[in-house]
Amino acid sequence: MLLSACLRKKIPQQTMSLKRFMLRVEALKLYRNVLRQAQQLPDPTQRQDVQEWVRADFETHRHHQDEETIKRLIMQGKQQLEELEKTIKRSK
Repeated sequence: MLLSACLRKKIPQQTMSLKRFMLRVEALKLYRNVLRQAQQLPDPTQRQDVQEWVRADFETHRHHQDEETIKRLIMQGKQQLEELEKTIKRSK
């Protein structure tokens, strides 16, 4: 009885759907890619500003549950990543 109570505490009450899991993976991949690109910025102040902005933006939108909203945010993030990549290429 005690063992099953302990196991129930460790098992998440709500499991993610496969689609939701894949969106989460995609969002985390985007987050890492933007932070990697930010490391390429030549100016340390700009680099720190972008890193802080990315962290704050992802944290702001962390609560979203609607899959369509998450997809839209990921698409916007990918567009912003492309812009960042172009900016870095022009600055070199």
